[in-house]
Amino acid sequence: MTDATPTPRWADSSRGLGRVIERLIGIGLLRRPLFFQARQLIIRTAERNGIPWRKRRRELRMAAEPLVLSSATPGLRPPDYYRVRFHAYEQGNLCWQAAAEAEQATDAMALRVWPEAELSPIEAQSRLRDAIHTALEPLLQGPLRRVLDLGCSVGVSTLALAHWLNRRADQNGLPRPEVVGLDLSPDMLAVARVRDEGRIISEWRHAAAENTGLEAGSLDLISLQFVCHELPQQATHAVLAEAARLLRPGGALVMVDQDPASSVLQRLPAAVATLLKSTEPYIEDYFRLDMPAALDRAGFQDLQVSACDPRHRVIACLR
Repeated sequence: MTDATPTPRWADSSRGLGRVIERLIGIGLLRRPLFFQARQLIIRTAERNGIPWRKRRRELRMAAEPLVLSSATPGLRPPDYYRVRFHAYEQGNLCWQAAAEAEQATDAMALRVWPEAELSPIEAQSRLRDAIHTALEPLLQGPLRRVLDLGCSVGVSTLALAHWLNRRADQNGLPRPEVVGLDLSPDMLAVARVRDEGRIISEWRHAAAENTGLEAGSLDLISLQFVCHELPQQATHAVLAEAARLLRPGGALVMVDQDPASSVLQRLPAAVATLLKSTEPYIEDYFRLDMPAALDRAGFQDLQVSACDPRHRVIACLR
């Protein structure tokens, strides 16, 4: 079981364009300007497309700041790989800026998926999540009792999944599942709590995805959305092992992330690729990992791989 798709040229630091980009982002004097340009480009494009980036940032920060301490597990220290620069933030995901902008960044990502379509941010987000849930549906049999969204960030994927599962349960006369969102950033979880206005999520849990502290075999479904491209390979293997430990026999894992086979990603313009790689420190690790083989090694089976849009793939499989 192999994933033979070659790493995009811009992400391969051993040769050609990838090597040039790697050298550029390795120059300290250039890194901050690259981060600044990446952020400004993202914000300008988002606001031009109807996402109130800065206004929403102020609202979320004001509402979430009082919840940060109560969202944290005392004494929990994030692993070193999580403390590096991500997404044009010097503190990575461990800062209020990242948390207060994650919702807007996710909407902007959804809009980029279908640049030719005239979609609002809400429509683009719904279209993306619907495609993910459609790919997952065939693997779900009977009632689901407990569901976990690993690496939930500010809960965009968690809330979309919970709403869909609740509708599915209601339509089939089944009990609604308990849904838990787990993340390593207390700031992200504080924002998630603010966004969860209907209080439909059972728990927002501060823990590491590879060491959740949850009981073995206690889950029917695990969601892992847009997480693995932000992990070094050893962390991905550890997270998959933990997911396998947590799922009951026959439980399902749905993984959503960048598709190495995507022609959009394979052909990114050099300037865009440089900005992307400067904000994604583990992207080359992700593209080099044979994900189907990693899932097989962790004990998963019946893999179903499909493109949910021109940039991303869904891998749905069973324990």
